[in-house]
Amino acid sequence: MRSILSIGFLFMVGILGACPSLAAEPRSGAWEIDGEHSTVGFRIRHIVGHVPGVFARFSGEVDYDPAAPTRAQFYILVDSASVHTGVPARDEHLRSPDFLGVEKAPRIIFASKSVTRGEGNILHVTGDLTIKDVTAEIQVPVRILGIAEHPFKDKMPDTKVLGLHAEFSINRLDFHVGEAKWTQMGIMGETIDLTIDMELLQR
Repeated sequence: MRSILSIGFLFMVGILGACPSLAAEPRSGAWEIDGEHSTVGFRIRHIVGHVPGVFARFSGEVDYDPAAPTRAQFYILVDSASVHTGVPARDEHLRSPDFLGVEKAPRIIFASKSVTRGEGNILHVTGDLTIKDVTAEIQVPVRILGIAEHPFKDKMPDTKVLGLHAEFSINRLDFHVGEAKWTQMGIMGETIDLTIDMELLQR
């Protein structure tokens, strides 16, 4: 089922380790993530405000055919240690066993299992999310932003660009990220809001 092209954002597989070999030959629906124009972002409540951040390194595999959208597949690896909020001391704490525990859990993994169509250009992607020692099924609404020919035809000849956007939330306690007492004390919320923006290239 996972007949997807190995790529460098779902990029930089050499940094994270090789992704599974999903097909002997690339399929026409295989898309490479344009890492310079893709982002994995998050935010969480802190007292009465919000702290935003990103994961700077990620890789994975995507297979999408606009003629058969429910056959789309996603396999995503995120480098836990690449968490970045702009405050080095806070980032080190987020890497510690209190939160992401990156020494024992260097990757956050999402592997899709099924896709259904929603309203308009929305796909509901169901899959397993693994953070630390927990794997749980979640559903992610993925908005298909469109497909266009790359405008730099001299540098990127015969290249199409696919745009995807996803916003969803998870409960950090479900994945053993931080303690419940920090919410009870009013320091931080339980909900982590994630935003994923991707441009993917098909040659």
